[in-house]
Amino acid sequence: DPQVRGAVTSNSLRVRSSLSGTDIRNVRLRGAFAGSRLALTSFSGTADNGGAVTGSGIVDLAGLGERVQGRFLQVRGPTLDVRVAARNAHLLDANGLSATVTGPLRIVSNGLGGTIAGRVRVNQASWRLGAASDARRLPRIATREINTPSDIGPANTTRGTWRYLINAQADSRIDVRGLGLDSEWGADIILRGTTEDPRIGGEAQVVRGTYSFAGTRFELTRGIISFDVTAPIDPRLDIVADTQANGTEVQVRVGGNAMEPEVTFSSTPALPEEEILARLLFGGSITSLSATDALQLGAAVASLRGGGGLDPINQLRSAIGLDRLRIVPADPTINRETGVALGKNIGRRFYVELITDGRGYSATELEFRVTNWLSLLATVSTVGRQSVRAEISRDY
Repeated sequence: DPQVRGAVTSNSLRVRSSLSGTDIRNVRLRGAFAGSRLALTSFSGTADNGGAVTGSGIVDLAGLGERVQGRFLQVRGPTLDVRVAARNAHLLDANGLSATVTGPLRIVSNGLGGTIAGRVRVNQASWRLGAASDARRLPRIATREINTPSDIGPANTTRGTWRYLINAQADSRIDVRGLGLDSEWGADIILRGTTEDPRIGGEAQVVRGTYSFAGTRFELTRGIISFDVTAPIDPRLDIVADTQANGTEVQVRVGGNAMEPEVTFSSTPALPEEEILARLLFGGSITSLSATDALQLGAAVASLRGGGGLDPINQLRSAIGLDRLRIVPADPTINRETGVALGKNIGRRFYVELITDGRGYSATELEFRVTNWLSLLATVSTVGRQSVRAEISRDY
C-alpha cells in the first residue's frame, strides 16, 4: 500500500502488449501521485501505423501482492481505469485479426485481469480465412525465489482473464483473403470473448472481390460472412461468384464454415460438375482429357466433396503459380520420353505451355483464342518441328 507524493512526466515511453498486438510509441505522459493512486491527467502516443492515441485515467498501485489462500501470494498488477481516444490507430494484431480504428476505448483492470471496451469505427482491417489461430500468450519466465519467509510459500502466478467488449462498424476496407478469396468487405460486428479466445458476432457483406480456382478468376456477385459470438471464430460463408469459360457461364458457390468450406459449381447451360471442372482446369471437354488429366480432375472433384486425400499434382501446380500442370506420355515418333507440361494463361486470350522430358526434348506451344470456338496454335520444338494450325471446336 505505497504512499507516494509527486508528479510523473515522460516524453518517450513505449507501451506494448503481446496479447493484443498493440504497440504505442513516443508516449507523452503527465500525471500526479496521491497515496497509492496515480492520476494520469493526459497521455498521447503514436501507433505503429502512425495513428494517434490520447487519453487519461487512474492507476492504483495498492495491493500489488496480496496473501490469499492461506500462505500463498497471488501476484497482481496495478488497478486500471483508463479512457482512450483512438484516431486511425492500429491497435489489434492477434489471432489472424488486424484492425486500425477510430473511436473511444476504455481499459479497466483489477490487477488480475480486465476488460477492453469500446465503440469504434474500423478504418481498415484484415483477416485470413482458413488460418489457424495463433493466440498469443505472455511468456512463462523461469524463476527461482530466494530469501522467502518460512511462513509464506511460492507466489501463485496464475493470470487473470482479459475480455473484449467492443462494437465495431465499417462500411468497407475490411480485407478478407485466403481459400481463393481476395476481397473487400463492410461489417457491423461485435468482439467478445478473451484475448486468448476471441469471439466475433455480427455479419460482413462483400463490397468487391474475386475468387480464384484452378487459374480462373471469378467475380464476386454475392457475399455474406455470418459470425456466431457463442462459438470460436469459424463463420458461416455464403459466397457466389461468376465467370465465363469456353462460352459457358460458370457459377461457384462457397458455403459451409471458413475452416471447412463447401465449394460447388453450376453453369448455364447446365453441365455436370466434372465437365465444368474439366473446362476450368484444362480448357476443354472431359472427353478430350488424357489419363493423367482425368486423374487430376478426379482429385479436384474429391477435394471439393470433402474427400481429402493426396493431390500432389494440384498442390504443386498451386505452389508454383501455374494454371496447368500435367504429365505427358512418351512419344517415340518425336523421340520424347515421359515428360511434364507446364501451362500459364496470359490474359484471357493467350495460353503458353512448355513441355520437356529432361533428356533433351523440349517444346513451346502458344494458343491464341480468337473466339470461344476458334483458336490459333503455334508449336516450336527441339526436333525441328514448327507448325501453325487453326483449331475449331464446339461442345454439344
